[in-house]
Amino acid sequence: MDAEKASAVVQRLRVQRLTTMSLADQITADRWREPVLPGNVPLHDVLSHLLAWDEWAVGVFEISLIRDLPQVFQHGIDDVDAFNARAQNRYRGISRDDMLSALQSANPRLIASAESRGIAEWYNRQIDGLRFSTNEEEHHAPTVGEILRVLRKHESEHDREIMATFNIAPKLDQDQD
Repeated sequence: MDAEKASAVVQRLRVQRLTTMSLADQITADRWREPVLPGNVPLHDVLSHLLAWDEWAVGVFEISLIRDLPQVFQHGIDDVDAFNARAQNRYRGISRDDMLSALQSANPRLIASAESRGIAEWYNRQIDGLRFSTNEEEHHAPTVGEILRVLRKHESEHDREIMATFNIAPKLDQDQD
């Protein structure tokens, strides 16, 4: 395993979540449910599906260590819009503060699950039972590292939308003003 590569992906995931948390924290509760993001989606719904994808990945990583992955995990990949809609409905009643708390606690759980409780070569472990399609390769079993990179990229894209829509930037270092 390329330990530096794995460490860099974990660090990027942490920074990405801090960025998302910083952006979301700047939006007042009265604006969380306004349909202002691309596609007329509220911030709450975007954060709901980010949380759901973290939970999906934790399930994938942990279940795949002990048995064959149930087909339901592939359904999320095959119909992303339906997966996101279910997540948005599931979290519709969660408050702003509870959503921020859930997002904050999901990131360390995701990383711990990815690292497979210290199993060597976690980053390159293939997830049998899932099929990804990318520009480079059609229908292949993704690795843990690839799933983490996709999740981070997805979150980064939403962060850019949040920044543009609300005209804000992340505030990651409170000591520098």
